[in-house]
Amino acid sequence: MPYRFSDISLNYIAMKYFSLYILITCCSFLLYNDLFAQNEVLREQDSLYGISEFGVVVNIEKPAGVEDLSFTVDSVRSLMLDELEGLPINVLEYETLQQSDQLPILYLHINIMESTMGLYSFSAQMLFYQPVKLPLNNDIQTMASTWHDSFIGMVTSDLTDYIASRSARLTANFRIDYQSVN
Repeated sequence: MPYRFSDISLNYIAMKYFSLYILITCCSFLLYNDLFAQNEVLREQDSLYGISEFGVVVNIEKPAGVEDLSFTVDSVRSLMLDELEGLPINVLEYETLQQSDQLPILYLHINIMESTMGLYSFSAQMLFYQPVKLPLNNDIQTMASTWHDSFIGMVTSDLTDYIASRSARLTANFRIDYQSVN
């Protein structure tokens, strides 16, 4: 008697092929997303090509009652400038930045939140803004963030220096990306 597939074995084979199809589809999707993410990183790096001057701006946002921070906007900016030392760039002064809204800037925003247990949660976000044209909107020129990096953390009240130093260290990542294309 010849071998016959039963309904169960046909369903089993169909499920195997269906499972293989799902696996291949999922792997393709994950691979595509990884490639897309890598593409975004390269786009951000490439946006720094040819930049020869920019301003450095720091903004610190904190609760009104927090006065015991061991750092200021100027001290964080100084740490950032130390990280940029040696790059072939001209850092624009604040007065120059006030004259135009079309000058590139490296912007660091530090947001500090105080908890009831004496801890400070913080986030630091560094953005590089530069003039861009919007071709789908009649080539309107505006400012846009073309590079970014960020960090979150938590410290005790006696270690608030870490907020400034860790936030300013984001500049080292900017430096690496800048040097990779210039």
